[in-house]
Amino acid sequence: MRKNKLLTATALTLTMGVIAAVGAGSQAFAATTISTATTAPVKTSVTGDLTVDSAGSIAVTSGNAITVDSDNSVTLNGKVDMLKSTDGSTGVLISGGHTGNLTVAANITVTDDYTETDTKNADGILDGPFSDGKTRYGIHSTGTTPFIGNVAIASTSTIAVDGDNSYGIRFENRVQGNVSMAGTITLNGNNSTAVSLENGASGNVYLSGAINARGQNSKAVNLTGNFDGNVVIDGTYTGTGYATVNSLTSDALTKVLATPEDMYQAGPLITVGGNLAHGLLIGSAVTIDTSDANKNNTDQDGDGNPDSTQKTATLTNYGAAPALLVGSASQDITLGGVVYGSTALSPPAINYGLLIRGNVSGVGVYQNIDSVAIQLGGLGHAVNIANGIGIKGVVTSTGFGGNGTALSLQSGASTPLLDVSSTLRGVSNSATTSTTTNGTTTYSTVGNKTALALGIQSGASLPAINVAVGGTIAASATGSTQNAIAIQDQSNTLTTITNKNIISATITASDDNGDGVADTIVNRGIAIDTRTNSVGLTITQVDTAPTDSAADLAIPAPYILGDILLGSGNDSISSSGGLISGNIDFGGGANSFTLTDKASYIGKMTGSGTVAMDIASGNLALYSGSQLNLTNLHVGATSTLSLTLDTAHPTTPIFTNSGTAIFDDGAAVNLALNNLIVTPTVFTVMTASNISLGNLATTSLDGKIPYLYHADLATNAGKTELYANFRLKNQQEAQLSDNQYSALAPVLSVVGKDSGATASLMVQLTKAGFDQIYNQYLPDYSGENLLALAQGPSALNRTLGSLTLVPDNNQGQWWFQEHGYQVQRDYGETAGFKATGFNFAGGREREVYGNQMLGLYLSYNSSSPLDTFAIAKEDMVNSDLTLGGYWRLRTGALKSWAQAGAGYTSFETTRNILTSTVNHIATAKWNGYSYSAGLGASYDFKAGYFGVTPQIMASYYGLKENAHTETGGGDYFDLTVGKRDSHLLTSSALLNVSYSRFFVKPEVWVGYKQNVSAQIADTVSNFKGVTPFTLNGGNIEGGGPVAGFRISADNQYSYFSLEGEYEKQDAYTNYSVSLRTRFQF
Repeated sequence: MRKNKLLTATALTLTMGVIAAVGAGSQAFAATTISTATTAPVKTSVTGDLTVDSAGSIAVTSGNAITVDSDNSVTLNGKVDMLKSTDGSTGVLISGGHTGNLTVAANITVTDDYTETDTKNADGILDGPFSDGKTRYGIHSTGTTPFIGNVAIASTSTIAVDGDNSYGIRFENRVQGNVSMAGTITLNGNNSTAVSLENGASGNVYLSGAINARGQNSKAVNLTGNFDGNVVIDGTYTGTGYATVNSLTSDALTKVLATPEDMYQAGPLITVGGNLAHGLLIGSAVTIDTSDANKNNTDQDGDGNPDSTQKTATLTNYGAAPALLVGSASQDITLGGVVYGSTALSPPAINYGLLIRGNVSGVGVYQNIDSVAIQLGGLGHAVNIANGIGIKGVVTSTGFGGNGTALSLQSGASTPLLDVSSTLRGVSNSATTSTTTNGTTTYSTVGNKTALALGIQSGASLPAINVAVGGTIAASATGSTQNAIAIQDQSNTLTTITNKNIISATITASDDNGDGVADTIVNRGIAIDTRTNSVGLTITQVDTAPTDSAADLAIPAPYILGDILLGSGNDSISSSGGLISGNIDFGGGANSFTLTDKASYIGKMTGSGTVAMDIASGNLALYSGSQLNLTNLHVGATSTLSLTLDTAHPTTPIFTNSGTAIFDDGAAVNLALNNLIVTPTVFTVMTASNISLGNLATTSLDGKIPYLYHADLATNAGKTELYANFRLKNQQEAQLSDNQYSALAPVLSVVGKDSGATASLMVQLTKAGFDQIYNQYLPDYSGENLLALAQGPSALNRTLGSLTLVPDNNQGQWWFQEHGYQVQRDYGETAGFKATGFNFAGGREREVYGNQMLGLYLSYNSSSPLDTFAIAKEDMVNSDLTLGGYWRLRTGALKSWAQAGAGYTSFETTRNILTSTVNHIATAKWNGYSYSAGLGASYDFKAGYFGVTPQIMASYYGLKENAHTETGGGDYFDLTVGKRDSHLLTSSALLNVSYSRFFVKPEVWVGYKQNVSAQIADTVSNFKGVTPFTLNGGNIEGGGPVAGFRISADNQYSYFSLEGEYEKQDAYTNYSVSLRTRFQF
């Protein structure tokens, strides 16, 4: 009777096998398959081995949908629905320790009847909490007796659970078998965990698939107890307690920050609090070798899982908790070395206890939230990671107005080695918000946070760090008050750092106050910080591809970017190839520094201890402020020692050497100054017990010092002191033009007050480099305004000469011209320029006396001159609007004409200097007026279709410019320029040859043009509070050839021509193209 009621109530289709006696007088089913929908819970003690096939399902709203209370297996190919279920509901309950397998290939849904709302702050973002109810489970195994069997969650499965203190999969007891999870788990609720294995497992644990855990203190994975097999995680797992992790506007962000339910902090994404005998592998997809020898090998990486199913892990936690936490508050734990099976094709040489092949990321999202990607230790008990840590994937942590730490070894964490062959990066960005009230915007910035790639705290232990080819340890911060540290050791255990690729710490400025200008960076990036270290640290940089072969050149050279701060121990830094850029503080102790294989160093060196320095093969460049106590100095035959001398302390040596200073034959010395000097100065470069300079050139260091100076080297009689004698070059030595030399003292007076400009000028070792910087401080003075704007009346003169017809019908006519030109003056006695411009003119004329015309014209001329040393954003525009009148005569073969006009001129300039150390932009606007005149005559000779026309012309242009003062460049760059009065009078004689058989008439001409009277006004300028200087525009008088062509069409009603001309003057050249037309109506 009982059996019939069960069948009727549940509508089950039971497939019955062998019925065996179980106990005295009792019976159980050997196997049951559910192939239809049922609304009653089931137990394996009744069903035996249970299968829910794809057509079957179990739907209940409370209690346990499936209870495993016997030694039987469960296979779910059909779904378990517990929608809107009560507290304590469980999809699959394993009661006590039993033997059997659990296979889930369908969905298990244990959710609430709750919908998130935006009722707390009306910011358009659904507020927390994320669920209603509590203690719901997808799969739950209870008791202390092990579950004996395998647990497999297939990729076709989705487990969804809502509720606080809830779990997607929870095994309170040990699993005596393998555990694999390739499905999807979505978890909403506080203090909840997606996968929790709390007493370990005897077999392999493979966690893949996807997990999204949302809630305060919630996790994706929790592993405690003892794990005897491989533990591999390669899923896409995300955790957060936030209402949103997206970028927000300032208004929305303010509301979110003020709403606690929107700012819940999740727990660690993955927690490892137990012993892992075979270590922990954060996996990645496998590149499968399909060669005949290996095509049948399904586990080529040897981790115990089929290669075809493996993915690249992406583990991301949003909030303050780590994405991966290894540690325990209750026991010491050990991660043994990762073990690879015999099928592994290329197993690592080191069986790391923790191997990161995938991606691990911590993201703070909000201000004052510190993010961590990986935390080891720090919970009160030891964490021992056997054989070391391998980073072959990408580990990043990003803080926004908070610290960002990629890998943190905290108290109790111990491992012998960190190998980085991919990326370990800490990022911290300042967070700026704005509030607008009554039209006024106020900016608030949270900064002074730290980007830290690797932190080794007090109580932790990490003796060695290796950065392999392709590896990067980097800290990058954005924000003017931010900090960046690539490696920081506070444990006093770090003794070795080997770099074969990149260690860097960089800080990028930001605009914290909203004025559109990046603020000054306060702090310096620190590549290596071991200031508390007393055991001594050896830093070795190695270029594994040091030759100039094509193969080696394709591999980037290694570098360390950022300061290196050492402690009181005996430290050693050596670089075999590559670059070290940053200040080095050697601290105390007996230290050494070595460069070989063309290695380079640039920065400032200091220290309270001693340094043995050997520049065997390479380049050492020391900034101002460097000061060391050496025990010896050696500069090899192919090496260069570059030193920046302190102009404020010329008698203080950079090196105080208790031993010898030896320069091999071929060694070079470059010297720089940290500031300008205008009086001869003797600097004490170094002292030593004996100084041997080899064949070093000492009488002149030209090309190895700032171009502006002459210097020589000398030793005292005992060869224990080395001096450098500096003075300014004279005009001839510096090859300065008269104009450059006249401005030298005023320019140096302002450059010397501007540290950025000083640095830019002092690094120039050549005339070309010096000119590029120096000439930016000079105004336009090469006659660009005069020579460009004078093209207007000259073109007008040519147009009047080209008009052929005097109408005989008492009618007038119109004419227009479009004239484009490029005037170029070479660099020489002036800065030179290239001006590209156009002139547009038009006129109206009427006939008088039968053979003459009187007319009016309007002319607009504009050009954009750029001097020879113009750089980006530099600009100049001049223009002239002229109104005038003219007369012309045509009688037989004779033509003559004359014109005169007056104009209004305007000018705009942008003058700038832009280098890595200085950026000034000065702008100015001013105006003036012009007056112009011209005349000419020609006579046509005809011989059949051929014509020969001699022509003479004269043109005059006068230009008066008002004084003006620049703004925007600051007191050390802006100039005040006095008024200028210039003129240009030219005459020309041309011989034109034409052929008029066809409708279109071709013409060519040659001739000579003479600048009869030319004066470019002197340019008198001054910087604020500095004596004025005068620049002469040079002589542009003289003459040169002219050649051109024209193609025209002419009749009594209209005229059209296209022409081009080349003019070569002694001082400049001009290319022009013109369109001219006339018409009657």
